[in-house]
Amino acid sequence: MNMSSTIQVPMPTNAAAMPPASTDMEMHPEYAKAIGRLAYIWGWPMVNQHNRRIAITRAPQPSRLNGVLPAAPRGRLAMLSDYIDPTETFVTCPNQDVVYGLGFFSLDEEPAVLQVPDFGSRFWVYALYDGRIDQFAEIGKPYDTQPGFYLLVGPHWDGAVPEGITAVVRSPTEFADVIPRVFMDDTPEDRKEIQPYIAQISAYPLQEFDGNMKTVDWTKLPTLEGPASTGEETQWVVPERFFEQLEAVIDAVPPLPGEEAMYSNFRALLKVRTATRRRRRHSMRWRSTQKGMSSNLSSSGATMASPPVTVGIARSITPRQAMTGSTALVRRSRICSTTNRTRHSIFILTSMIAARNSTAMAPTRSRFSPDRSPPSMGSGH
Repeated sequence: MNMSSTIQVPMPTNAAAMPPASTDMEMHPEYAKAIGRLAYIWGWPMVNQHNRRIAITRAPQPSRLNGVLPAAPRGRLAMLSDYIDPTETFVTCPNQDVVYGLGFFSLDEEPAVLQVPDFGSRFWVYALYDGRIDQFAEIGKPYDTQPGFYLLVGPHWDGAVPEGITAVVRSPTEFADVIPRVFMDDTPEDRKEIQPYIAQISAYPLQEFDGNMKTVDWTKLPTLEGPASTGEETQWVVPERFFEQLEAVIDAVPPLPGEEAMYSNFRALLKVRTATRRRRRHSMRWRSTQKGMSSNLSSSGATMASPPVTVGIARSITPRQAMTGSTALVRRSRICSTTNRTRHSIFILTSMIAARNSTAMAPTRSRFSPDRSPPSMGSGH
């Protein structure tokens, strides 16, 4: 045998060379459930951040949500002028020796200028996070950062850097957020002394940059009324809407080297989900139309043939069924806790896969509501 004629399949030398998963494959429900669980655990922090950004940036101007939480439109930040209220529910366990700020950005759309004043010997740090909630820059006293103007840009921005910019800081994702922290002693004297420093902490679109240090009196921020806090930590991830929001997240946050195949599996799962929901809506419209026709025929004494069998989605299930993967249909189920709602969400997704692969399941209506809105910010009192 002539070995030189043997066709050798080349082995991939890096993650990017791996072939992507097919988005047209028929997924076995158990495989889909495994991918769904992986997607939920892996994507939870990014969906959490995604929902925080959407909610916080609804503020029409820099404000204090319910008087306690800094909130600002996208591309800007807001600062507190004192310690954060320890009863706030936006984030667990905030520091109680610093003055906080917060801002969210869409950097490919609009780069932002971040002002750094001269804090002297006072401790300070600006924590910069990307769409994965990974810190991508070192700006602060521990890093010997100099005062000046720092230009925050996205991974695809290639514009001109104006004169007067101290340094360019590039985020690996389009979306980013900044959380300034400045140390303050718990004394009336230091509360007064810190105000000129934090007044120079600001972020604004690049087009507003003029080379001058802008100041804001953060003690005069207006209060933005929001939903009252229940006393519990704000739940930023709604299990019933997780997979819908995950799709938006992976569209905005590109895969890291080695994650390409995982992203392909997630997209295959989401593609099936979208197609099955579309068929479900079509089936429900068909049933509604047939019901009306049946009513009209009954009033005239006529009869109507049974509707054809179409693919549908299983009704709500119990937590135990969600864990075991049972496909039995039940009439009622109350999924109350976040854990059980998460299992329920994943099982509904795998039920869609099972329904898609089946030709014998009649359309049924689910009590599960995929269009449930995410929570508003329950921070404050």
